[in-house]
Amino acid sequence: MEDEGNHGNDDTRCFILSTLAAHNSPRVVCLLCSSTLPVYDRYPLVDGTFFLSPRQHSKHCFEAKYEGKTQYLSVVCMDCLEGTAPNRRIKCRFCATPWDGSSLVLGTMYSYDIFAAQACCTERYKCNNCQKSLASSFQKMPFYSDYSHDIMCSQCTVQDFHFVKSLAFCFARDIP
Repeated sequence: MEDEGNHGNDDTRCFILSTLAAHNSPRVVCLLCSSTLPVYDRYPLVDGTFFLSPRQHSKHCFEAKYEGKTQYLSVVCMDCLEGTAPNRRIKCRFCATPWDGSSLVLGTMYSYDIFAAQACCTERYKCNNCQKSLASSFQKMPFYSDYSHDIMCSQCTVQDFHFVKSLAFCFARDIP
């Protein structure tokens, strides 16, 4: 029996499936725990959530063009999002705040870097070049996606994705 309900944006579903087909990949790998997840052709697309980032967090991220820009399609599994499995929780290296992805919608895609959008401390608001704080001018961005845009540092004038840091730089395993 065909389910004709509107359970998600068909453009998003087509984008994800065509990107994975172009890379000949019916499965994806979680960024945090490296578990392999099957991708379904209907919503929910994966037992986790997809997101786009301007930076390639791992070799398992898929390069894609989204709105004319090169982005990397990445995924985090449900267990890592919810922090329910042992050794799958991560915490900030600077302030020890656990990262929590439990509020993210499972099975779909965010068009921004979900880790950049949830910065917990001022260390995560520093310029990637000069390491000076960008927090005073950018701490109240109106949209989560704004943290995934390239901006110019007012101190050194370097244009970069300053809020999108490598996961290894920002996070450590929270081993109970």
